[in-house]
Amino acid sequence: MRPVRMIAVALLGVLALGGLAGGLAFVTDPTGGRLGMTVERLPGWLPVADYLIPGVALIVLFGLLPAIVAVMLVRHSPRAWTATAALGVLLVFWSGAQIAALGLIFLSAQIGFLIVGIVLVGLGMDGGASDADEYAADDESYAYADDER
Repeated sequence: MRPVRMIAVALLGVLALGGLAGGLAFVTDPTGGRLGMTVERLPGWLPVADYLIPGVALIVLFGLLPAIVAVMLVRHSPRAWTATAALGVLLVFWSGAQIAALGLIFLSAQIGFLIVGIVLVGLGMDGGASDADEYAADDESYAYADDER
């Protein structure tokens, strides 16, 4: 496995573990107490009464989805790098929305996941380009394309 692919799989694994842990903490305690949060911290414009729905969203979007994308990368799926970049974009938007809604309450984690999102976008773009170059080098061109006129 190439280093770019290994780094992406490792980051996706960390993201999946974090998403599952945070999501399960919110689902099992919707008040947010397990993570040191309170329902009062939720902004009034957010259409949720507690952290249950955000917890489910964390489990699905950043627990299960990164695990699926990691498996796609390991299996060399043709859409794996696109999925990696898309997940990175989603994580950047989620982090930005979280900071806008709740403020910088977990500064190191919020900035850390924002950076992971940016890195996943870059890896998705670089890995896809590297795979395309690798596949192009393996394919022989058509005979007529190489003919001189």
